Amino acid sequence: MSSSNNQDWQRRIEEIEAEINYSESNTHQESTETVRPHVEIDRSQSIEKWLNFAKDWFNNLSSEGRIAVGVVGVLVSFSILSSFLRLISSLVSIAILAGLLYFGYKFFLNYSRKE
Repeated sequence: MSSSNNQDWQRRIEEIEAEINYSESNTHQESTETVRPHVEIDRSQSIEKWLNFAKDWFNNLSSEGRIAVGVVGVLVSFSILSSFLRLISSLVSIAILAGLLYFGYKFFLNYSRKE
């Protein structure tokens, strides 16, 4: 009884392995058969279109509108520059504080070892 039970189990394991191998081969064939076309997008042309659109829009403005757009552009540019400089300043301050804390820790560590 034990040998027939082992044979049944062995046959069932082989069937399962065959099913797994069959499903894996089908999946592999399906993935290799699926070919997607490769499309290149020239980003410089899309950027050039956008810039030409912005130039045309700006040129169609009245002189007061051009001045207003220029002033707003300068204000936005200075705001972005100010934010960037504040970020750099904060990072430098954090780095200096970290250095001072490190050297202070090393100093007190060496001071406590000497005692």
